[in-house]
Amino acid sequence: MLRTSNPHLPLWSGVPMFQIMVLLILTCINPILIRLIWEEIMMRVMIINDT
Repeated sequence: MLRTSNPHLPLWSGVPMFQIMVLLILTCINPILIRLIWEEIMMRVMIINDT
């Protein structure tokens, strides 16, 4: 009954909910990881420039 209710959305019927949750979590964590990596790179650059 639920599968034939939305014939215009074939992708959503085949995608499990945990996969969508993983994508949402990754999109939320990516900016934090990029910021941490950027700060780590900047700290090493500062240390190299000080010597």
